[in-house]
Amino acid sequence: MPDSPPAIPGSTPSRPFLKRRLAAVVGTVLGIIVLAGCGGSDEEDLTRTDYIADADAICAQYGTESADLERQFNQALLESDLESAAQSFEDQASEVTAMLDQLEELTPPVADQATVDQIIALGRQRVETAQDAADAIASGDKDAMIAAGKEGSVLAGEYYQLADGFGFETCGSGGATTDAASTTGTTGETS
Repeated sequence: MPDSPPAIPGSTPSRPFLKRRLAAVVGTVLGIIVLAGCGGSDEEDLTRTDYIADADAICAQYGTESADLERQFNQALLESDLESAAQSFEDQASEVTAMLDQLEELTPPVADQATVDQIIALGRQRVETAQDAADAIASGDKDAMIAAGKEGSVLAGEYYQLADGFGFETCGSGGATTDAASTTGTTGETS
């Protein structure tokens, strides 16, 4: 005989009917929770995607100028014009600082704030190292220039690993300007 509510008004429903009804309610509530959880992560992913697109657009604005300054730096080094090389390196560091300032004005997803702060902090450390390298270049201090270059290489590796892992393209290694014959701008790398 199927479980069904009693036909007599005012009487108590049977236990099997209550169990099925409770199971249906619990199933519905669990389904809503699962769907709500999925919706939240999609929205967060979209927010992160939008943030990355905005940040990469900022990095792209500075990419062309940075590449030009890097070429000027490399040309000055080839011509042994240390003063011009140092100035180009300093100008590139200033451009990166302005870019980092704009990136800092963006609001990342709350869950990503610590990672973004870390990426920007590494970027600022790279700028400080580039400025140290510019000073060393201007003064002709080869040892200080090499030390700054090594530090810059380490910081660049950390920066790109974190930025690429976060999902940046233009702000990550995909937007890095490099010249196989020489330095890579504010990373301080030398070959």
